[in-house]
Amino acid sequence: MPYRRSLRIALGAALWAAGLVAAGTPLLSDRGAGGRGAGGSTAARLAGFLAREEARLRIAFAQPVYLEVGDDVEVGGAVAGEVEALLGEGGEPVPSIYGWTRWARLRLYDGRGAALRRGASARLVRVPQTAAWVVQTLFTRETIPRVAEEWNRTMLEHREEIFALLTPIVRDLILDVERHVEAELPGFLEAHRAEVSDLGDRLKQDFGPKRFADLFEEEVWPIARPLLRPIVEKVSREIWEKLPLWGLTWRLAYQKLPLTDNDHLDRAWVTFLEGQALPVILAHTDEILAAARQVTREALSRDHVSASLRGLFSRLLAEPRFHALCQAFLRELFLDNGRFHDVLLQRWRSPEVQRAVEAAAAHVEPMVRRMGDIVLGTREAGITREFARVLRSQILLKDLQRIAIDPGPEGAPPLEPGAVLEARVEWEHARR
Repeated sequence: MPYRRSLRIALGAALWAAGLVAAGTPLLSDRGAGGRGAGGSTAARLAGFLAREEARLRIAFAQPVYLEVGDDVEVGGAVAGEVEALLGEGGEPVPSIYGWTRWARLRLYDGRGAALRRGASARLVRVPQTAAWVVQTLFTRETIPRVAEEWNRTMLEHREEIFALLTPIVRDLILDVERHVEAELPGFLEAHRAEVSDLGDRLKQDFGPKRFADLFEEEVWPIARPLLRPIVEKVSREIWEKLPLWGLTWRLAYQKLPLTDNDHLDRAWVTFLEGQALPVILAHTDEILAAARQVTREALSRDHVSASLRGLFSRLLAEPRFHALCQAFLRELFLDNGRFHDVLLQRWRSPEVQRAVEAAAAHVEPMVRRMGDIVLGTREAGITREFARVLRSQILLKDLQRIAIDPGPEGAPPLEPGAVLEARVEWEHARR
């Protein structure tokens, strides 16, 4: 029985050895590892792994930073090690795997491959938790042209149809906003009368009425006079022809008599202005507006006028009270205004908008899906590398920081043993 047992053990060991040799022969050969084109044989890579020499390095920060044991260490853009320990004031390891510290010890997997030179430096690179970083990470130099191509193709194929659907909606929305501002603006100006008055006083100090008067008299009026004079003469003549001179004279004489009211002339004059003069002026509105546009265009074409107006607007834009008033205007009329929210909600729920959205979605939704495949990935190919970075950092809170080491200038002597690298902190810019 012992003999049979020994024989079975020997036979089993021989079979295992034969299987290992048969399986390992192609694995350790160039062909099994993909040949030289795949980066050399598995045996060579295994030998390199066994021959590598770990190295330790210390870094120091000017101010305490939050570090974790296991944070990646990059040299030349490739992961080459990790944070091995946090250090105390005297350089001794502290019994903590995370915390605030000014010193840390790094472990480099292979000190030969990560040769550091005098002048090397370190950075603690942190990934920002911002939407801007997410957008810049997802939309790279490679994906932006492909996304733009999808947009252009859909818009060119169905542009007229989409515009025909959306143009009435945008027009009605603009009219809604206009009516809302018209209704809310008087109350806003009344509530902020003091701020508006202070801003006006400030502008008068910097760009006073005399300067405006001089600018108008010297630059604008010489342009406006020959353009407006024919229109003014024509309007004046038509109004004069309609002027009830006898009726106004009779009313003036009548109200001078005793025991009569003193407003007969005023009422007759207002009636004449509203019923006769105003229609004449409105009939020439197009001519007046055309002349005003021409005056404005010619005045602004003069360097002196343009420079003066630019100076006025520059002072206005640089005025903190103007910025505060603009912020209050946006907040009170739009952002925090329930009536404006109701206007938008009512417009969105209208049957016209719902029909237009459903019709436009038939063309837009497939385009958005194709854009999503480009940026986020597909079921067949998996998620993109950029989307994986976003998920790890923004959702799983992984890879939020790393130590990046600059090996130092080429040709510099090797870094002295025991040297401490000075490190700084910076935020990562999205890798494009």
